Amino acid sequence: MKKLLSIVVLGLLLGGSANADGYLFSEALFTDGDIITEKDPTTFENIVFIKKKRIKWWDRRNGIKQKSFKAFIFKATFLKGKRDIIIRVNAEFETKSKAEEQAVKYAKIIGQLPNFLRTKNLKTLTIHKGNKEWGGGNNDILIHTDHYVGRLKKYIEEVAIHEAAHTSLDPQWHGSIKRSKWNKAIKADNKFVSPYAKRFPKREDIAETINWWIAVRCKSDRISKLTYEKIILGIPNRLKYLDEQNYDTYPLVCK
Repeated sequence: MKKLLSIVVLGLLLGGSANADGYLFSEALFTDGDIITEKDPTTFENIVFIKKKRIKWWDRRNGIKQKSFKAFIFKATFLKGKRDIIIRVNAEFETKSKAEEQAVKYAKIIGQLPNFLRTKNLKTLTIHKGNKEWGGGNNDILIHTDHYVGRLKKYIEEVAIHEAAHTSLDPQWHGSIKRSKWNKAIKADNKFVSPYAKRFPKREDIAETINWWIAVRCKSDRISKLTYEKIILGIPNRLKYLDEQNYDTYPLVCK
């Protein structure tokens, strides 16, 4: 009972767990970089080179548009869940060996994600150089290797969660979440996890929220008590909806 009262009091002090602008965190993705870390287990198993070929795909260095480029093509396999993903590494990395290093690096990160974010919807990774943000959707995760470096490096796994959520969960990309039910949860919560989610609720709310469901259900020991209670109080209806999906969270242990 004392614990319940403390949570209620905290909720009153936090104004319902959100600031006056109606969101929980000013930077949802960059609030905590330890939800998944490089030391966590990965389901990545093996990588095989297939061929080098010219493809056409998105590259944010040229604006958000497609371009034609040569790529080293690999197939990555994973334990349990969906078994393989095609990884296309821009030939600007020069050699097959250097391209394979990039493919393995990001395949390991994708293998750290729970299986419900590595579904049949996620068919490819596309890897370029460049200091541009990543992208999700189109059955792909688009990676620019020079953006999440330095102080941002610790958040790279959280960014991967975000982009995989676009690809595997977002209704606009034929993901598993039902838009009407999610919208009801948004309305009932009456707040967002971040300004970005609030500004683009149809496009970004799911991807911004899923990190925090994983945080409180799978990695609660890695976030502060204040952060934990802020999430529990702030978005209970979204959490409930996600709980009810009975997701396959392997290799994460969740409750």
